[in-house]
Amino acid sequence: MTLQAIRSLLEFTRPYPWAIPVMVLLGLAASLAEGLGIGLIIPLLDQMLQGTMEGEASGPLAELLRRVAGFLGGDRSLLVLSVMIVGLVALKTLIFALNAYVSISVIARAMLDLRVALARQLLSVGYEYFSRLPQGKLVNLLDYQTYRTSEALRALTTMIGGLCTVTVFGVLLLFLSWQLTVVVALLVVPVSLAVRLLAARAHIWGDQVVSSYSELSARILEMLVGMRTIRIFNQEAAEAQRFENAAQEVKHAYQRTETLNELLPVVVEFLYVPVFVAVLGLAWYLQIGVPTVLVFMFLLYRMQAPLKRVNTSRVLLASYAGGIRELQALLDRSDKPYLESGTRRIERLREGVEFDQVTFGYAGANAAAVRDVSVSFKAGTVNAIVGDSGAGKSTLIHLLCRLHDPQAGAIRADGIDLRELDLRDWRAHIAFAGQDAELMSGTVRFNIAYGLHEASDEDIEKAAKIAQAHDFIVTLPAAYDAEVGPRGTRLSGGQRQRIALARAILCRPDILILDEATNAVDGVTETAIQAALERLSTETAVVLVAHRLNTLKRAQHVIVMKEGEVVQQGPPDQLLAVQGALQELYSAHHALDGL
Repeated sequence: MTLQAIRSLLEFTRPYPWAIPVMVLLGLAASLAEGLGIGLIIPLLDQMLQGTMEGEASGPLAELLRRVAGFLGGDRSLLVLSVMIVGLVALKTLIFALNAYVSISVIARAMLDLRVALARQLLSVGYEYFSRLPQGKLVNLLDYQTYRTSEALRALTTMIGGLCTVTVFGVLLLFLSWQLTVVVALLVVPVSLAVRLLAARAHIWGDQVVSSYSELSARILEMLVGMRTIRIFNQEAAEAQRFENAAQEVKHAYQRTETLNELLPVVVEFLYVPVFVAVLGLAWYLQIGVPTVLVFMFLLYRMQAPLKRVNTSRVLLASYAGGIRELQALLDRSDKPYLESGTRRIERLREGVEFDQVTFGYAGANAAAVRDVSVSFKAGTVNAIVGDSGAGKSTLIHLLCRLHDPQAGAIRADGIDLRELDLRDWRAHIAFAGQDAELMSGTVRFNIAYGLHEASDEDIEKAAKIAQAHDFIVTLPAAYDAEVGPRGTRLSGGQRQRIALARAILCRPDILILDEATNAVDGVTETAIQAALERLSTETAVVLVAHRLNTLKRAQHVIVMKEGEVVQQGPPDQLLAVQGALQELYSAHHALDGL
């Protein structure tokens, strides 16, 4: 589990292949400088104690360091040895600082790359796949799990540094006394096994952290988006309880993992106490000199901290493995659908768009969303699509915008299959305004020009006037530079719809799609908007998804859908004059009142 997390993290650092080798080299250099500095204490103590113990069992490293001190000779040897020790420790500090800078830089760059890659993946993956992903899970992955992954990378760099120190100090200990080193290695094995068991438990609890945070993110999103509905239906207490339940799960998962992470260093430190006792006993038995024993114990003590960091990092990586796995699964392109762009372009839609026996169904659905649909939207005409909820209207619009590709049949623009057209170029011919009026955080000006950022202020105001939005915009505190708030929450429903309509009009599209785009405005305003749209329709194919009869009467062609099929189509007056699907639909909705 930890190895899998490490492999995944190394994938995130692949754009920086130099990073890990550099960190390893710097870690080894810093540890070697510190280890040799500590080792020079042996000849220093020899000088202070006036020679070594007679018959002392010395390792090759102690002998080598004594020879180095012997070359110095003279009365200044103590001073020179002291300066060398301080210099080596200072060098270790400088190298460590450089290593820290490199690791932090790599973590920051890798996390930037990861977040950008996740955003690009969500923006490019097939829309059907995206629409099936729980929004709470996505928010959790993009926000909290990317942060946890940065912490995992930090743990990995910490582990690398710790392993470098343990390796260098282990070699130095071996050359000081191989007998003592073997005893240490044997006694450390049970500690490593204990850490391995704790890491396995941390992996399980880490998965629970991921799922609990995903549920909490879902609750937060649902509460914020549905605040008006919650209050109108007096569900504040119920939603507060649902939020508390999700927060309790996060609390339990967090407590388990963090308690384990905090207790592990203390437990490992306790387990090392017998190691020190055993080393002292064996050193006395082997008659190893005091300077060598002191340096060995000091190196062993100094090695305890990086060993704890390595063990703690192992547990941390195991607890982060679940989130890292989810991120990699989201980034994996091999199991996800993508729309392939064609290469052909059209300058202007001259004839229109034709659906030729189109069938499409969503994954996991029992029936196709649209079946054998053959309709056309001719340039310069106003077309309306009507039908009950679930009849296939939205799917038809999604296919027209090429959010999906048909599973059977074809959709052609001026006789060219949409799959042959450049995707970005095709969507540039389309503009959409819907009843939900999705606005982005930013100014009114930014939102109107969202589909055409290079638009001039004059063109923005002209589009706003056509959409009957200019008059209310100029009354805002900053007019066109007023902030609309998240999702346009600082504006009323009708104001949001008119800005969304202005945004669509500004693009001067070949196809203008209006999904109940004026249902939140008053009748007088709606009439003015529709009159303006009729003037636009001389060069634009307007597609209305509508339920109001006065809207339908402005259409030249009406398409009636039921359970994914087109059951009736033609001029609205003709369809309403006969007993049929359109008349039945509006009778059922009491839409014929006042005729």
